[in-house]
Amino acid sequence: MLSQKNILILGVGNILLKDEGIGVHVVKRLKEMDLPENVEVLDGGTAGLELVDFIENREKLIVIDAVKTGDKPGTICRLTEANLQIKPKGIMSFHEIDFLDALYLSEVMKNNTPKEIVVIGIEPKDMSDGLELSPEIEERIPKIIDIVMKELNSGNNQ
Repeated sequence: MLSQKNILILGVGNILLKDEGIGVHVVKRLKEMDLPENVEVLDGGTAGLELVDFIENREKLIVIDAVKTGDKPGTICRLTEANLQIKPKGIMSFHEIDFLDALYLSEVMKNNTPKEIVVIGIEPKDMSDGLELSPEIEERIPKIIDIVMKELNSGNNQ
């Protein structure tokens, strides 16, 4: 088995629901960039339980996702573990598990959650059916990538 890279950039969301897929669209662009060797970029899409294996044992996890905060569409926020509610919410089946559930399960089952967790959240405009991002969200992709690159360069990510 190959050794795991210590930083994971994870894009999550449903690309079939326009702006809900922003995380996946951003990681698609990041995969085309020249990134440090210790960085892995993953399209998490709408994956659930299978994310546990990908997120555990990392030094840093950077998640890109649509986050409804009530702000103006395109607003970008940075959330850390202190802002996230990593606790169970009454999962009815393993098909209902999202990123936060996977993080919780990783913590409970193996206590191997990343040392640092950062979520780059983007306020969506349109989450109706469709593959295209709204123009307001599409134009924010370069800024989101810039924020991700700053996260990679912050602290001791070696």
